[in-house]
Amino acid sequence: MSEKLQNISISSQHSSKDEPYNRMEEELTCPVCLELYADPLMLPCSHSLCKKCLEDIIQSRVKSGQEGLDCPSCRKKHQVSKEQLTNLPKNLALENIVFRFQEIQSASLSQFKSNSLSLNSSLGSQSSDRDSPVFTEDVNELCGLCDGKSPNKATWFCEQCSVLYCERCLEKFHPRRGTLCHHRIRKPSHMEGESKPAFCEDHTTEQATVFCDQCKVLVCHLCLCDGLGKHTGHKVLARESACQQVKETVESTKKSLETMSSVVQEQSQKMEDLSEELEDVHRQACQKVENQYRRLLEDTTSALRQQKQALIQSLTSAKSKSVSQLHNHLDVNSKTSKQVEDLLESCKKILDEDHTKGLLSRATEIPPLTEQTQEIEDCLQKSRTHYCELVRSCSIQQDLKRAVTKFRSASMSCLQTMATDEPGKCQSIIPLIKSPSSAGKEAPRVQNKCLTTWGFNSTSFTAESLDSNSLWSVTIEKNSSHVGDTKSGYLFGVGIASNQLGNKELVGMNGKSYGIACSNGNLVYCHNSKIEQLMPLDGLPLSITVCVTNDQSESVILSFTITNSSWGDTLSCKKVLMDFIHGDPIYPVFTVSQRVKMQFPTHV
Repeated sequence: MSEKLQNISISSQHSSKDEPYNRMEEELTCPVCLELYADPLMLPCSHSLCKKCLEDIIQSRVKSGQEGLDCPSCRKKHQVSKEQLTNLPKNLALENIVFRFQEIQSASLSQFKSNSLSLNSSLGSQSSDRDSPVFTEDVNELCGLCDGKSPNKATWFCEQCSVLYCERCLEKFHPRRGTLCHHRIRKPSHMEGESKPAFCEDHTTEQATVFCDQCKVLVCHLCLCDGLGKHTGHKVLARESACQQVKETVESTKKSLETMSSVVQEQSQKMEDLSEELEDVHRQACQKVENQYRRLLEDTTSALRQQKQALIQSLTSAKSKSVSQLHNHLDVNSKTSKQVEDLLESCKKILDEDHTKGLLSRATEIPPLTEQTQEIEDCLQKSRTHYCELVRSCSIQQDLKRAVTKFRSASMSCLQTMATDEPGKCQSIIPLIKSPSSAGKEAPRVQNKCLTTWGFNSTSFTAESLDSNSLWSVTIEKNSSHVGDTKSGYLFGVGIASNQLGNKELVGMNGKSYGIACSNGNLVYCHNSKIEQLMPLDGLPLSITVCVTNDQSESVILSFTITNSSWGDTLSCKKVLMDFIHGDPIYPVFTVSQRVKMQFPTHV
């Protein structure tokens, strides 16, 4: 019991003395590795970190694609790269304090162990302090007393003997008896490897004191003797000079490798960015080709559908007219047949009289009967002429029989029209637009060939009617004086109309205008509020070229080409308008909301 009390007393005394050192150790501990500072570097915020910790942090952030580092103490961000670590100042004062603290701590712990051993010796106990290491670094030094060519790994170091021991050699050659029991035994550190002398590979009993620059090995003085050493005549360097030369060479090689690594990483990143950009452009190109493909099919199908409907309507009208004439003739024949039957019945009744008196008594009925018969005969004579005309006339039947051929011919002509380059047949113009007369602050304005509107309402503009096949372009840009979402509501409209539009009549939203509009973030073709989706609005600015061909007797050809700055021609569409009558006026029309403005070219 007394032995335990004494141990507790000494331990408590030692603990009370170490309290200041514990508090100091907290100040000398790296916030990253939680060990005493090793080779500390000072950040611009005046906090310090181990050099190895800084390298690990920067390497980790480079791998994750991040730049710089955040100070673990104050969280302040610093733009420090791996190449800039050499420019950070070394905190020599902090490093010296750490070394001094380790010396004091080691001496204090040695004194504590010595007192503990003395007490245990006086009580007859055989204790060891090998379980209380001061340095716990992971080193790969070998035992200095093992026999053979494969010595064991050193696990202990005696500070008084300056010898590294494995477990077996420590028990064999350094027993804890006599004066050896007072030696300081601790775990080995890297300092032992540095202070351990190097021996020559050829002369194992001689220390290697110089460096052969030609063979790149440490040699002894015997290796340089004439006739004896194999390094005779070679260039040799002092160990310190050779070490400095090796360090400079390695550092130069390291910098070159880091530069090459940086170049490779930069090129790799550029290739990855180009690959991603190429994938994105490919995706957009495929989508735009798909949009143009659908548009060509839809426009061609729509034009053929109109040709079919027009031809069928024409055939139906001709058929209805002919059938109506036939039915009218049938009605006339039906009435005539009824009259003839009535007269035949009257003749039969007269002839049915058996005696002369009765027959003569009905003689008064003969003149009206004869008169009615003559009238019917005259009507039949007239209807016979019409009948012969109807029978001889077979044009409607021939037209019906030639319907397929006629449709094919009209369809081929329509397809040829769809394939024709309409802009080559048109004259480039700048539409002449007069500013609408409107009182009040919200009146629209036309300045410098630019269409804008005031307030929160959209405004439509009507240009002078076209005299011939015409082509014009307009660029739609954001209105910097208004802030608004371009992906919602009616944004703008460009097209043609059969009559002038009112200021508040939107292009494509009535029966007299056709055009391309932007509605809810999509470009659409619209007429009479019927919308046909074209493509999403990629963004502004955007150019639209309109081409109108009105030299055909039965229709007007309306073409659009949508162009943006990054892709060029993005989408083209062509419409055959059967509603326009040849010779009717055609007006270019425009609708502008407060979020955009339309800009015409300065010259054509």
